[in-house]
Amino acid sequence: MGRVNTLNASFPRLVFLVLAVLSMLALDAAARAEGTVSSPRHAARRAPAGGELVCPAKVGIGEPFVVRVRLPWRAREASVRFLGRSAPLELRAAGGGVEACAVLGADVLDARPGWKTVTVRAVPASGGSTRTFARRVELAFVSRPVERLSLDPAMVTPPREEVPRIAAERALSRQALARTGTKRLWSLPLARPLDTEVSSLYGVGRVLNGQPRSPHRGLDLEASVGDPVRAADHGVVALAGDFYYPGQCVYLDHGQGLVTMYFHLSERLVQMGQRVERGQVLGLAGESGRSTRAHLHFGVAALGRLVDPEPLFLYDGRQ
Repeated sequence: MGRVNTLNASFPRLVFLVLAVLSMLALDAAARAEGTVSSPRHAARRAPAGGELVCPAKVGIGEPFVVRVRLPWRAREASVRFLGRSAPLELRAAGGGVEACAVLGADVLDARPGWKTVTVRAVPASGGSTRTFARRVELAFVSRPVERLSLDPAMVTPPREEVPRIAAERALSRQALARTGTKRLWSLPLARPLDTEVSSLYGVGRVLNGQPRSPHRGLDLEASVGDPVRAADHGVVALAGDFYYPGQCVYLDHGQGLVTMYFHLSERLVQMGQRVERGQVLGLAGESGRSTRAHLHFGVAALGRLVDPEPLFLYDGRQ
């Protein structure tokens, strides 16, 4: 009689254990059907391991630098982000994986010293979650000289009737500098647009007619009127026109947020949307716009920020 009572007491517990096992089996089957963690199909879609982001630990404000990402696996797409701006990266096969690079930098006009983050995101071709790589870069202060120039007063404080024109031209310039096509047309080092001496460096302070103005955000190269000005690399004409300050000018989009600018020309020889080759003549040097003499103002923008062109003429592949 006592044995029957013991069996009766243990029977509910046995039923509970059986139901628990059946429930676990059902959950496992559902998980496999949905491709969750316990599913082999999900494991195949996990983001692959490995990869590195290479960039310098410290750069001066205004100095361009190159970042490289190397992945030992195939990626469908990737992008780079720095100082709040992003651009897609062109992925190129490298061994069994892919690699990409980009030119970045901080503008001497508004950047401040301190630690900043470079972020690259890559989407695996096999599926799975996006992989994120990040590195910290220290932006360091750079001491630069000051230039004092005498100009036509209208080029320092423009007449009121010219203000709408200048505003419209600046808007067009911002649009051209914001271009971030995926196709990378450039390679380093860049070619010099003129094989002449530098007459004014990037980043120098400017005092115009006794009034402090924005720093010089390009490189001035000596020239005579009519000297041929050549493209620093393959690109597409993003903007061309006769503007108040730059005068006759050309902007070339080289892809991935890299844009070069050619100011104060006497004549333009290319048109909007035209594809140009490295070393192709874009125009002739002159003294149009805000200029005290014939020369070429050459500018470089990385993700819309104007940086020093000189290091990009000298780049040897090392950080």
